[in-house]
Amino acid sequence: MIYTDLFKFKFIPARKASEKLMIVLHGKGDSMRPFRDFDEELDVPEMNYLLLNAPKKFLDGYSWYGDPPYERGGVLKIREKVMELLVQLEMQGWKSENIFLFGFSQGCLISADIGLNYPKRLAGIVGVSGYFHFYPRWRQELAPAALKTPWVFTHGRQDDLLKIDETKHGVEKLRDVGFNVDWIELDKEHVLTEEEMPLIRKWVREQLRGLGDSEG
Repeated sequence: MIYTDLFKFKFIPARKASEKLMIVLHGKGDSMRPFRDFDEELDVPEMNYLLLNAPKKFLDGYSWYGDPPYERGGVLKIREKVMELLVQLEMQGWKSENIFLFGFSQGCLISADIGLNYPKRLAGIVGVSGYFHFYPRWRQELAPAALKTPWVFTHGRQDDLLKIDETKHGVEKLRDVGFNVDWIELDKEHVLTEEEMPLIRKWVREQLRGLGDSEG
């Protein structure tokens, strides 16, 4: 079980006893509610899930940070909270190298920001229809252990909200400094589709095999 007072959350235990955990971050104006069946959709029985609500109220849902020009400060604030959450989780027995971050759109940016700045290896970063916010000197501030975290990004060629070329450029920046990043292009708009779930599932299971206890 998990406890935190940093976020409103829902914990979904693994169907098979496991120490693996995926933190799920929704997009702007959304909430954790559409992900309440995410364990069945991703179908990785050896995964626990921690669904989070963003802290800022926005329309009928929540937002992780404000729109430009307030983006930068908001991302830094949420980075601090998510890193504090990771420390809490480690204190509760969840090792950082067993923790995945999954993010859609705004949640993808936050997942990527944590992947760039958390000083320990994570099990993986899964970004869907997202983008990046690269701070000045981000390359110089990378922790060596962070480069061991594997990444995968999926994006739609018909995404009119976040253009695919901008995200591809961010992925190339990650690769240039030594991150292992898989890239998947799909014929979709700014959505999470059923067709990409098997692709994400396959990637996650590959990472679990690398961690040594997945049956595939």
